[in-house]
Amino acid sequence: MALVNLTGIQAGDFTVLAEDQTPAEGATVAVPLSRLRDEGDDFFKVAGPVGAVLATDTNYTDLAPLMNKLAFVVIDFPAFGDGRGFSLAVRLRKDLGFKGEIRATGPVIPDQALFLLRAGFDTVEVSDAREAAFKAALKRFDTFYQTDYTGQVSLAHARHGKNQERKAS
Repeated sequence: MALVNLTGIQAGDFTVLAEDQTPAEGATVAVPLSRLRDEGDDFFKVAGPVGAVLATDTNYTDLAPLMNKLAFVVIDFPAFGDGRGFSLAVRLRKDLGFKGEIRATGPVIPDQALFLLRAGFDTVEVSDAREAAFKAALKRFDTFYQTDYTGQVSLAHARHGKNQERKAS
C-alpha cells in the first residue's frame, strides 16, 4: 500500500490495535471508536498519539468528547460509491474543529482524489498500482464551482462578485 499525501502534512505511522491488544507505552495507535468510548483516561496516558478508526456511518457528534484526545482519524470507506465518509470529514473539520490528520482507507478511486482533499482529508491509503493516478488526479483542476470545507471562494461566487461590481459602477 502507498500513502498519498493530499495536503503536505507530516503523515504519521500507526498500528491498528485489535480489540484485545494493549498499546505499548508511547506507541502511536489507531483504535475503533467503539473501543475508545469504553477505554478510560489511562489508555490515553499509556499510548502515545491515539487515533480513531471510523466507519462511514459514524455520527460525528460521537467524537465530540474525544476531540481533545485524538491525534488523527482514519475513515474506512467500505466501497468507492459510499460518500458518507466525505461528509464525515467535513463535519469533523467544520463542526468539531478537528485539526489532526484525517486519513481515508478502503477502495477509494483516483477520480475522488480532489473530493477527498476538498472534504478535509490529509492522506489516503491506495494500492501501489494507483499511487501515480492519485497524484496525477490532484493536479487536474485548480478552480472549482463549489466551495470546500474551508470556505474557499468558488468560481461561481467569484464570477457573481465581479458581475455585482460591474452593476455597481
